[in-house]
Amino acid sequence: MKKLSKYIMTFSIVFSVFLLTACGNSENSTKENASNSIGASEQPLVVSNEEIEGLEKMTCTREGEISNGEANLSYDLYYDGDYLLVLHAMEEVISSDESVLDEYETAYKTIRENYKGLKYYDNAVVRTSNSVTNDTIINYGKIDTDRLLEIEGEEDNVIVDGKVKVEDWKALAEKVGTKCE
Repeated sequence: MKKLSKYIMTFSIVFSVFLLTACGNSENSTKENASNSIGASEQPLVVSNEEIEGLEKMTCTREGEISNGEANLSYDLYYDGDYLLVLHAMEEVISSDESVLDEYETAYKTIRENYKGLKYYDNAVVRTSNSVTNDTIINYGKIDTDRLLEIEGEEDNVIVDGKVKVEDWKALAEKVGTKCE
């Protein structure tokens, strides 16, 4: 029973993270990952200057507690006017418990498999001795939002007519305790 509640807690946090991550997309600046980095690299991603040149930036953060660890979540939103164009989500789970890190690493990698082949949705899962980071860049200005909605579903999604309003993303994020600048 204890193990089941641990999985439920893990799923709840990963699901919340998933909902927020689903609100944005971008491509990696490295040439080999330009079309889709899922599975291509386990190094942190970098938003290319070309993608964000001339865009405004907002940073949002959230902290969370997990059993035997903590979670730090940050989101850089790059937008033009009312619309979110690039989202860079960094979701880090820190723990000295290997089994906790194993669970999150497996969960993040399982989630990203759903996005395999989707251009402009880049993801890397980076594991260290005491953390697992789910690093995602979504380029909403270029991604096939119809395909993204097929993967994520339309319920509780902030994509409307192929676009994401910054205020809609913030409203969803604030429901789960995220604070924006």
